This record gives sequence, structure tokens and C-alpha cells, in this order.
Amino acid sequence: VVGTFVAQAAEIASKDREALVKFEIRQWQAYTQRIRTFFQEADVDQSGTLSWEEFSAHLQNQKVKAYFQALDLDVSQAHVLFDLLDVDGSDSVTIDEFLEGCMRLKGHARSIDLNMLIYMNKKVLDQFQHLVRSGEMRHLPKEGV
Repeated sequence: VVGTFVAQAAEIASKDREALVKFEIRQWQAYTQRIRTFFQEADVDQSGTLSWEEFSAHLQNQKVKAYFQALDLDVSQAHVLFDLLDVDGSDSVTIDEFLEGCMRLKGHARSIDLNMLIYMNKKVLDQFQHLVRSGEMRHLPKEGV
């Protein structure tokens, strides 16, 4: 009797896991489709990239701004958001940069994100302090010279 109960419980848990995975995949697909739609609507010149002007103009529409915020993306500092999406610094954002950036920036900062920033900042500070202590800083070129 106990063996049957355990086997049934395991089967139910497995089905629940499968259902959860399927649900998450559907959610991800729907989210990426909404992001693609936003991109295509904003890309008025149909170049396949968004310029700051296109991005900014598209966000002037209150419905678009609300839609973007419904996607869990904060547009209160649109230029900073655009710069974060423009990972290659080309002053334009491709669909891939846009999708990856939106997925990365979606929602609130997680603990792992903050801890990664702390870790990276500490490494940079340690390297900087090492350069200062070793005297290598004086060999760096000065700006404007």
C-alpha cells in the first residue's frame, strides 16, 4: 500500500514538474513575442535596428509606455535603458540586443545580480589598488596630452 502511494505521488510530482516547465516555456514565448512586436512597431524605418530617436519617439505614446512597463521594464530613465540595451555601443539596437537586453533587465534586481556587481566592483577596486601600490599608475597616458 505504501509503495503504491509513493509511486503515485512520484508520478503526480513528475506531471506537475512537466506542467510547470510547459507553462514557463509558454510564458517565455509570449513575452519574447511581445518584445518583438514592440521592436517592430518602434523600427519605423524598418532597418532592423532601433536608433535612440526611434526608441524615444515610440515611448512618447502613453499606451506604449504602459505596455513596456507591463512587460516589467522600467522606462522612467529611457536613455539609460537604451544604453543598457545597446551592448556594442553602436548607438543603435538590433533585435537580438533588444530581446537579450529586455530579458536581462526584466523585473527587479535579484540577489545574484547585486552580489555579482559587488563581486565585480571589489575585483576592479583590488586591481586599481594594486596598480596604485605598485606605482604603475604613473606610466598610464594622461588624457589631453
